[in-house]
Amino acid sequence: MRQHTIPGIAAKATVAALIAGALTCPPIRALAETPSLEDLQNKAIEAGQNYQIAQDKVDGINKQIEENQSHIDEIEAKLPEQREKAAVAMRMQYRFQESSPNLIGLILDSNSVNEFIEQVTYLDTIANSQADEIAQLNSMEGELTSAKATLEGQKKQAEQDAKEAKRTYDDAQSTSEAAKQKAREDAAAAQAAYEAQVAAGNTSDATTEAVAQSEAKNPSPSPAPVSNPTNKPNKEGNADSGGSPSPSKPSPNNSSNSDDSNPKKSSPKGDSSRGSSDNSSSSDTPSRTTASYTYVLASTYGIGDGLMYSATASGGRVTPTSMGVAMKTMPLGTVIEIIYNGRTARAVVNDRGPYVGNRQIDLQPAVANALGFDGVGRVGYRIVG
Repeated sequence: MRQHTIPGIAAKATVAALIAGALTCPPIRALAETPSLEDLQNKAIEAGQNYQIAQDKVDGINKQIEENQSHIDEIEAKLPEQREKAAVAMRMQYRFQESSPNLIGLILDSNSVNEFIEQVTYLDTIANSQADEIAQLNSMEGELTSAKATLEGQKKQAEQDAKEAKRTYDDAQSTSEAAKQKAREDAAAAQAAYEAQVAAGNTSDATTEAVAQSEAKNPSPSPAPVSNPTNKPNKEGNADSGGSPSPSKPSPNNSSNSDDSNPKKSSPKGDSSRGSSDNSSSSDTPSRTTASYTYVLASTYGIGDGLMYSATASGGRVTPTSMGVAMKTMPLGTVIEIIYNGRTARAVVNDRGPYVGNRQIDLQPAVANALGFDGVGRVGYRIVG
């Protein structure tokens, strides 16, 4: 009978322990979970907001630099005259000191107490005036030195802030592109499905159905139109302060006309030839909902930016007739009424965005067309369902 050696027994015990451990350990995921579209969109929104904060900081320090430089220029412009006044004062002081005995004698020769007081007051006023001119010169030169030192510090701070803004710019660009790329996945298949749906005579989707239900519960009356003349689009995008930097890629079906200042799915040009359908809930009058409108900066997406037929955070698609909008934090599925230049339309929040820090709503093409909205501008909105 063969005996087992100590090392052989130890090896078998080790193998048994490893097997037992493998059986009791939880399975290890080979790959990390793929982030959802909404997760990517939220990251892009946060990156866009961080960029806006950084850019605002740069703008603020640059404004301080301009103000300080203006102050320095003002001091330097006044210095030559003040130096001349101070030089005259110093010469007069020297002459006073040289003629001190004579001045004392002049005072002592006064014929009365009143004359004596007048002489002393006069000489004292001259001396104080001379001292003031010299003190003013010293103050201005000290202020100039301090302002220049502050300016130097501000310029260094501006350089640091500009680097941080560039970093957040790049972050906003990459995260927004990742979100847009995720949204574009299967866009060709979605377009084919939509076209087949249209050919079958059906252009309804979740957004149009939700809008129709909202109208059925709370229909719009027909009072006199309400206009808001301040809500005009800004085709140059100047309504944004520090717009974010990611350009949109062109759609294969549309010419590119995107807003280069928007790192989100935002196109400054709405397409009046697309998206205006019988399913849109558009009116030239406000609804009977009594809540007041909140006015925010808005833009459009889905035309000329490669995002037509792209996926939305709610699982739907951007189509020529979808009555959807993207908002940053409004719960998905919320129905809102939007007013622009006296025209109203209802839409469903079915996506996340915009990615630009100071914009609050991104309109899909059918919504923009229903409102007559084009570019970047202010719209009013209120919750109706």
